[in-house]
Amino acid sequence: MVCVSLQANNPKKETQNDSLQAHKKGWNIGAVPGITYDNDKGLTYGLTANIFNYGNGEDYPNYRHFVYAEGSYSTKKVGTYRLFFESDNVIRNHKLCADFSYLPDAMNDFYGFNGGQSVYHREWEEKGAEGFLNHAFYRHKSNLLRVAADIRGRISSEFYYYSGIGLLGYEEGRVHLSSAYDTENQMELFELYRQWGLISDAEQFGGKHPYFHAGLSYDTRNQRVNTVHGCYFDVFVTYNAAFGKLKEFNNLKLNFDFMKFFPLLSDRLIMTLRFSMQNTIAGRSPYYLDTYHNVLYIDHNRYYALGGATSIRGVMRDRVWAPGFAFSTVEMRSKVLRFDFVNQHFYIGVNCFLDCGVITRQYDIDEVSLRQVFDSQLLDPGSWIAKNGKVFEDFFDFGKNSHSVHAGTGAGVKLAMNENFVLSVEWGMPFSEQDNYNKANFYIGMGYSF
Repeated sequence: MVCVSLQANNPKKETQNDSLQAHKKGWNIGAVPGITYDNDKGLTYGLTANIFNYGNGEDYPNYRHFVYAEGSYSTKKVGTYRLFFESDNVIRNHKLCADFSYLPDAMNDFYGFNGGQSVYHREWEEKGAEGFLNHAFYRHKSNLLRVAADIRGRISSEFYYYSGIGLLGYEEGRVHLSSAYDTENQMELFELYRQWGLISDAEQFGGKHPYFHAGLSYDTRNQRVNTVHGCYFDVFVTYNAAFGKLKEFNNLKLNFDFMKFFPLLSDRLIMTLRFSMQNTIAGRSPYYLDTYHNVLYIDHNRYYALGGATSIRGVMRDRVWAPGFAFSTVEMRSKVLRFDFVNQHFYIGVNCFLDCGVITRQYDIDEVSLRQVFDSQLLDPGSWIAKNGKVFEDFFDFGKNSHSVHAGTGAGVKLAMNENFVLSVEWGMPFSEQDNYNKANFYIGMGYSF
């Protein structure tokens, strides 16, 4: 990776007596052309740009305007085409955020509903393993178009109100395989869920959902990206509208987020805590919206429910799929080395973490009815179930507590420029083999997890 920094204005040359943390002014661009990596998404190549405007520098490291742009594609067929804008000056006394993203994913993860109640078989998707079916058995197509606009207004020095509107457009479907063997033996768990009636005909191919959300937040953080001290919490509701054949899927979701930062050794060693919860409290949500984590501030390209880089690191992306969930993190962050290079302020840091999550509201699946549907396929010699000799217990374990804890732990290294542009390398390992086919996940990306 190459870090390129451009300065829009021409500040005076710093002397040896100037602080390493001299305030930055004007426009500052951090661009990373090249490669990132995530076990869930594969090797990603493209270009990411973080553009900051610090004004006259009096609020540094906080900024006045921020533009994020990314165009990338991965070896696991995950695309990101995104433009994000944030400003404190467009609307007087308000923060404005706008996002336009197209996020195609031809091989999105699908391990079934209710976490541990869905049994995972690593060998079914591992080429060369005994019992191999095809490499896309736990995958499905999930393309997301997101358009969003949010404003934040100040109630007092620490309390804020939020409101926003947007559109989530999902295109869902089966994976299109190309190899002769995979095509001959093609079947995905997603298609079986459709056959078993766990995914209805109305929602099976996705749809468009305009949404509105509103909420309150409390924020005493000294800065947003590299927070040293303070706390943040928010509570908000999101109404997702649905029309036409999806009209039965109007729903209301409730979210709560809490973060606390404790400086243990000045800004060199920081302990951080996070708790996040999302529940469908009214109506019925289509299955694909249950894996989208609503947020008031869109930090990441795509938010997944439980599992992956934005929630439980080390656990497979979307391993825990349910209409209600909660997760928490304990993380230690340190800044090991500070230095200046090409007139910019850098530091190298390390972090270690423990992530865990649980289901708070599960899908209501009728085991008796499901067994009847399954048995009818088992008696049909032409069905995929009968041809491959599968039994009900290969897919479901209703004796398993769906509210059991899913957890992962790991560590990472950070390279930060001017406090806000952060390159991240993290490694996470799950506590249960049912939660990860690689037994660990490796992530190279941007920023802290929160």
